[in-house]
Amino acid sequence: MSLRAVLLITLQREPGTGYDILQRFKAGLAHVWQASHQQLYRELDRMRSDGLLTCETLPQTERPDRKVYQLTEAGRQSLDTWLAEPLAASPVRQPLFAKFFAWERWPKQARREELTAFREQLKERLMTYAAIEREWFSDPQALTPAQRAPWHTLRLGQRLTETWVEWVEEVMEED
Repeated sequence: MSLRAVLLITLQREPGTGYDILQRFKAGLAHVWQASHQQLYRELDRMRSDGLLTCETLPQTERPDRKVYQLTEAGRQSLDTWLAEPLAASPVRQPLFAKFFAWERWPKQARREELTAFREQLKERLMTYAAIEREWFSDPQALTPAQRAPWHTLRLGQRLTETWVEWVEEVMEED
């Protein structure tokens, strides 16, 4: 998956400003993809240069002009192509894992502090997922299948994060 694909997905239903896109991104895709504001705006500019987006500039008084991005036909075709191609399974890449291969040199206090901090980050992520679920998916049974599809990814994120918390706690118990 790439930021480009995420932006195509975000703009598929309606045009939006950079701010609109960030809000949609936070509401719907933040649990599957992370990007900074700078990365997002750089990619929007590249996509416009590549003919995947148009950008209409709307003047504003006392504020910078608004740039409204919209998919072009080439952008829709690019999204369709990406959707039709199967994705390879992504490896789990966690820099923390590398430290496990130097366990005997990793100071016990530093190890416990890092694992504790990691567990707290995971718990914060679970709280974020719960907030997203309350705001966007409070009644999953009332959603259409298309509306439920993102809920399924959220639930997977919750389950995987819960598993990570359990794993960290197991490691900490052994230590």
